[in-house]
Amino acid sequence: MPETPQREAGGGFTVRRRLHAGAERVFAAFVEPGKLEQWFVVPGHHTPADRMRVDARPGGRLDAVMISDADGAEIPFGFVYADVDPPRRVVLRFQEPRELVTVTLSDAPGGVDLTYEFVSWPGPADEKASQRGVDDMLDLIAAGIRQGRI
Repeated sequence: MPETPQREAGGGFTVRRRLHAGAERVFAAFVEPGKLEQWFVVPGHHTPADRMRVDARPGGRLDAVMISDADGAEIPFGFVYADVDPPRRVVLRFQEPRELVTVTLSDAPGGVDLTYEFVSWPGPADEKASQRGVDDMLDLIAAGIRQGRI
């Protein structure tokens, strides 16, 4: 059964964005290492595709490492693909901290509307900063689409 965010049990937010690409292309950004490396980063780090293992099916995992641009320090991370319904929906479940991200894609004029629902338990300590981080990552997806990398 697909997981859905339960905000009353935690905290979170929803971000919506129109992207100028088809649903298949945007969906690939969440399941293909070469596309994930374009946007699944934090400032000052990179996430190389050749250091990712992706099993994009319900119950499958992504395991990867973020590498510091300053000193090469590595931060391993991963998540479970809680639900995968190509090319319309993907749900990512993180254990530490406990988070659930639900991405849905729906057809729109000139592309797709992406809805990014984020819930964490407990809620984010700084919700505005968390939302800015998501906005930054979605900006990288949009840039990757424009530049033909996604």
